Amino acid sequence: MPERLLLALLALSLSLPLAQGQQPTVTPTLPPQIVWQVFVNRNLDGAGTARLIFLNSLTGAQISQEVRGERFTPFGAGVLYFDPLTRRVMWLEPERQPVPHAFVSLPDDALRVDWIVDEVQTRIAWTVTRPNAEGLVTTTEIARRDGTERGVVLRDGPRQGIRALPIAFSADYGQLFMDAQPDGLAPFVAYEQFAGLFRVFLDDGRVEALPNEPSCYCGAGFRGDLYLRLALTTDQRGFDLRFYDLQRGTEGRVLANRLLNYTQAGEILISPDGRFAVYALTRVENFGTARQEVETVFMLADLVNSSQRPLSNPITTYVHPIAWTDDNSAILLTSPQQDGTWKLQLADGHLRRVASATLIGWLRP
Repeated sequence: MPERLLLALLALSLSLPLAQGQQPTVTPTLPPQIVWQVFVNRNLDGAGTARLIFLNSLTGAQISQEVRGERFTPFGAGVLYFDPLTRRVMWLEPERQPVPHAFVSLPDDALRVDWIVDEVQTRIAWTVTRPNAEGLVTTTEIARRDGTERGVVLRDGPRQGIRALPIAFSADYGQLFMDAQPDGLAPFVAYEQFAGLFRVFLDDGRVEALPNEPSCYCGAGFRGDLYLRLALTTDQRGFDLRFYDLQRGTEGRVLANRLLNYTQAGEILISPDGRFAVYALTRVENFGTARQEVETVFMLADLVNSSQRPLSNPITTYVHPIAWTDDNSAILLTSPQQDGTWKLQLADGHLRRVASATLIGWLRP
């Protein structure tokens, strides 16, 4: 099937869910209409060139642009990304040429810049990490997407081998959730892991560890004020899933499902109503070598009944959950190893590829 038709079918069948009125602390209100979906084909030439595909879900119009970059992030009317060759944070809108972003940048004396945007793409938080003789120093800023209300909210360090990393905003934007991230470990784990999660109160700059932190170097997920954390069992042979409503101060736990030899877990994706969560559980042998073998099972956790079960049969690759479909009946997934977008049905665990390009999200002007 031609790529254009695959993308058009995906556009017609999938959209991010609107807010659920009965769970105001979980899901912010989304815009009434989302027009542009964004896909990417990565590393076309072996030198980091990518093709961004903007698909208009109303008209079917498609715009493609080739850029050199990584960490593509939909943000309002365009896409934010990093060009590792020029060390610039770039900005690209459909039918326009890429330009350096107006206020997020990597200074010459800095090691790295990291960012997150809120679910409805109205705000951004970013960190700039610099080295000094005593370790790493991280400066965290926030702003609205037009650059207003910009300000420094945290100066962290110096700390040896540790940098602050932004993770998510709270539902009312009064808090920024962050991690004390071991620098340099990310390339050696299958999924994003967190070591010491904390929150910054944006009204007064107060810093507070999240419940039971610091914890193991394990996965976590946020949606509004709902916070989920994977934690090793006492015998270190599985993962419990702890969940917290940070606004109400309540917590619960889903006991581990005993799948033996599955030692890596992460990429938690919480449903819009806050009832369910999906995460990846993986067994890896000979990681990072030519003989690497991967087996992944997706787990479905019911946070109301404190239970979980395998959602899929084992698959032999890494794929990451990125969004729920509008009726909460399926999960969209992408892979860091190959281009494509997959759909996993909750009812029967059936996984099928729905596009050969990788979905990175929706523009929300």
